[in-house]
Amino acid sequence: MSPRLYLPRASITRTLRGGLAFLALVAGLDLAVLTADAAPQRARPRSEASASPGRVTLGGVSYSDARAAFSRLGYKSAWNAKTLDLTLTSPSGVVVFTADSREATVHGMRLFLGESAVLNKGVLHITTIDMERFLLPMLRPERNAPRPLRVIVIDAGHGGNDSGTRSSDEKLMEKTYTIDVARRLQRLLAGGDWRVVMTRTDDRYIPLPERADIANAAKADLFISIHFNAVANGASVRGTETYVLTPRFQRSTSSAKSSPEDKVEAPGNRHDAWSAVLGYHMHLKLLSKLKTEDRGYKRARFAVLRLVNCPGVLVEAGYLSNAGEARRIADADYRGDIAEALATAVYSYSASLASARAAAAK
Repeated sequence: MSPRLYLPRASITRTLRGGLAFLALVAGLDLAVLTADAAPQRARPRSEASASPGRVTLGGVSYSDARAAFSRLGYKSAWNAKTLDLTLTSPSGVVVFTADSREATVHGMRLFLGESAVLNKGVLHITTIDMERFLLPMLRPERNAPRPLRVIVIDAGHGGNDSGTRSSDEKLMEKTYTIDVARRLQRLLAGGDWRVVMTRTDDRYIPLPERADIANAAKADLFISIHFNAVANGASVRGTETYVLTPRFQRSTSSAKSSPEDKVEAPGNRHDAWSAVLGYHMHLKLLSKLKTEDRGYKRARFAVLRLVNCPGVLVEAGYLSNAGEARRIADADYRGDIAEALATAVYSYSASLASARAAAAK
């Protein structure tokens, strides 16, 4: 199960490099999307008359015209006035947004937005933060600022006196399987052009802040936290979830309303763009390999995601509380499949980084 939240630390801001300002102008994106070190900026309230083309301010929140934004990416659009669905199609896949819903479909993957899509004057709008810090970075990673991939940190959830979740018969413990998958993933990544660091290599308890400290001390370029889920009184619930850090000024997927915590900048928020890319690859590869139910690509403010100073992802690879899924998780070959999916996602993420480096070199 995902780790409990940890109180946020002081925010950190960095000065934007002037050279990227021109790149942002050419690409038509906010500068924050183009730099991994940029502190996320809240969309400033503006009147509709003064807003840039395709943007409106509703309830103090900046929204972007989804059709116009995706048209610039080469997507063709179709609006269904009956279902209030906007379907956007390109050779790379299909994206579907629905008015008054946070849930969307991106290239066959279930995904949750920070706020519901809004139909305003006959035009479907998505929050500008969702568009520029989540959707566009994952769909056009070559537009993100290049960054290295030299150190990968693998975090096996729970351990020691913290067993994590358990199966319905109490025999299977999450901590046992997270360390097993982590070791398998470590071996699969060992041949890459990077160094692999584990937050734990045996059955010991490590507080959540210390896990982030281990990653930061290792100068991690990528952080992967491995978990298995469970739910009380929900034996039928099963499937895979993937989490990245919630952007500043947005509410997490599980939050029904905004809270003061939404306004706090976390160290991990400086890497929202590449975390979006990482989570995208992780969720797609897990679904493809495991053939599990898609419970969604989501955002949360888990401590390990907030406190690491690099792109990070937390995966919930299955539900121990579901008898059928617990049996699969207990199978060594299936855990090998989980590790293979994660490793494949890392290589796909690495390819996205390469595309950004190539674009920057032109």
